[in-house]
Amino acid sequence: MSKLDDLMAWRYLIAFSKTGTLQAAADMLNVDVSNVSRSIAALEKALGCDLIRHNARPMQLSDTGKMVVRRMGQILRAHDSLMQKVIDDNSALTGNIRLSSAPGFAARRLTPLLQRFQELHPGITVEILSGFKPNDVQKGLCDIATITGEPTLSGLCYMSRGRNVYLPVASPGYIQKHGMPIDPVNLRQHTGLVYNGPVREETKELYRGDKAAPVSYASSIRSTDILAIRNALLEGMGVAVDMPLVQIYEDLLAGRLVAILPGWFRPPVECFIVASSEAWHMKRVRIFLEWYAKEMQALFASYEAQISDVVGLPKDTHPYDRNKLYRS
Repeated sequence: MSKLDDLMAWRYLIAFSKTGTLQAAADMLNVDVSNVSRSIAALEKALGCDLIRHNARPMQLSDTGKMVVRRMGQILRAHDSLMQKVIDDNSALTGNIRLSSAPGFAARRLTPLLQRFQELHPGITVEILSGFKPNDVQKGLCDIATITGEPTLSGLCYMSRGRNVYLPVASPGYIQKHGMPIDPVNLRQHTGLVYNGPVREETKELYRGDKAAPVSYASSIRSTDILAIRNALLEGMGVAVDMPLVQIYEDLLAGRLVAILPGWFRPPVECFIVASSEAWHMKRVRIFLEWYAKEMQALFASYEAQISDVVGLPKDTHPYDRNKLYRS
């Protein structure tokens, strides 16, 4: 068989175009880098031209390589879609799903959900990842991801997961020692526990109705780990103005944390369960995404219902149809 007819060789080239290095392409496809290098070299020999500028640092696709990747990408997607349709129509639901979730949620809440799904579909396994963004989904580095805010990239399918509610809180011990901040201006006399991780941007302003106020602390402790911030809150080390309700609703119910800054909030953000259009062709991905979105909506709504008598929550004024599959 001619190397030009080797679909895997073309997949190696397309993986290189997405990741930028031969090693990253090999990691993406779980093969040895030598396989990627030899296969691309064999394609170049069979075609009589370079597909990669090997002398460039970092290496890049040649003009011919860019054209080939565009065309072969369409051919491989059509091939994969046809093969998957045959598999979907003639076999049980089996295979692996690579799911990216926020680290804090994955650590404390995700496993019971996945256990319920496995009871329904024992042939499907779910691999838990974290930190993946919409462009990673688009590149095929994971199958499904939860993201904060509506996706803006093209080639994605997504459903609402419901909203993230963020609450300003502190421990009773901290308040007894340092006082209760009532207005954002009071934060200038307090230590702020600040999340500055990859899931969302740092909170710079709080809102009450149409009124906005900047966030400024006497001092701050910063972390990319939301669970570390929760622990610091429980230890009475400071205040946080934007703790996700999912991480603290039990602490609020038990009185370990209390709400501060009455009526002031970081605005809630709608979150989404996202897959690439390519991954959506796989039946297991479609089944899981729709199930997962509904389960997550119910779960997050239950957190709000449990806490609504304890602390005031911002109104749910989202513009999204939470039963709809969106495409970008």
